[in-house]
Amino acid sequence: MTGPISAAELNEHLKKEKAVAVCGMTFHIRRVPLLFLGDESADFWTLAREGKEALAKRMNELIANPKLPQFRRVLLYGVISPKIGIGDGDSDAVPVDAILAEYPLAVGLYVEIINFTLDTIPKEA
Repeated sequence: MTGPISAAELNEHLKKEKAVAVCGMTFHIRRVPLLFLGDESADFWTLAREGKEALAKRMNELIANPKLPQFRRVLLYGVISPKIGIGDGDSDAVPVDAILAEYPLAVGLYVEIINFTLDTIPKEA
């Protein structure tokens, strides 16, 4: 038996990032916590206790019909580069609302981030 994993090893294991092309531009993305897909009223723990099917059904509904706060959270957290910010105050960042105004770009990034996130979840045999 080996010793406990180090923080550096765990960070490297958890680091899931990749480059994607959306609308002819390259972005560096990372996976997002699945809790970002819900809203404050979503009770994932209750659904999880009901069973995997109930939780999977709700997750699919949230992914298929994202609300604006969910969309913003996924883009803000999921896009590493270029940097995306909340407002116009950071000259090194693109405002998330500017991306949301470009529907094909916003949807393309959202789909890439969600697919990347879901691809990292182990499938049952």
